Amino acid sequence: MFGNVNNNRTKAVAAWGADAPNWVLTLADACDRTNQRAVADQLGKSGGYISRIINRSYAGSYPEAETLVRATLAEEEVVCPLYGQMPLKTCIRNRRRTKATNWLHAQFARSCPECPNNTDHPHAQEA
Repeated sequence: MFGNVNNNRTKAVAAWGADAPNWVLTLADACDRTNQRAVADQLGKSGGYISRIINRSYAGSYPEAETLVRATLAEEEVVCPLYGQMPLKTCIRNRRRTKATNWLHAQFARSCPECPNNTDHPHAQEA
């Protein structure tokens, strides 16, 4: 791949423009380090999903894709009002848990719906 002008980053910049979002470039760079299939597996998505995001032809939710990339590939962290500093990936898992199996899960179930880090609910965007 060395010297390949048809790499994923080049495709992303061609599709998104010179000011391509950082999360898209993170996704493209991860694909250039390995391949789209490996990154797709890491994200729990298909290779086609990855390709459509990079080529800006995805018909689904770009904000959800951004969150997935930031949580998984960029390994971003957030400050949880309940728990403190935690990986974004953990924050997402905690707020999307459907069943509280212990006291901490119950705490998250009560706190997460109103949390400013929670982008799953429309009211979280309004605050």
